[in-house]
Amino acid sequence: MINYKHLYYFQTVATNGTVARAAEQLHVTAQAISMQLQVLEAQLGEALFQKRGRGLELAFPHRYGHFR
Repeated sequence: MINYKHLYYFQTVATNGTVARAAEQLHVTAQAISMQLQVLEAQLGEALFQKRGRGLELAFPHRYGHFR
């Protein structure tokens, strides 16, 4: 089941562009965020981000862009 934490972590990564910066902002480990994003992606059945250099970008900006 998708919960608020999944969406909050997703929005924070989408805004910051990296898991590391999101983790720093949220005062949690990058691993904790990665694990929550993996759960969310499994529940939705699709990848939410794609790697771009050292950062991440939304895999489907037209679908999830309103979270930025």
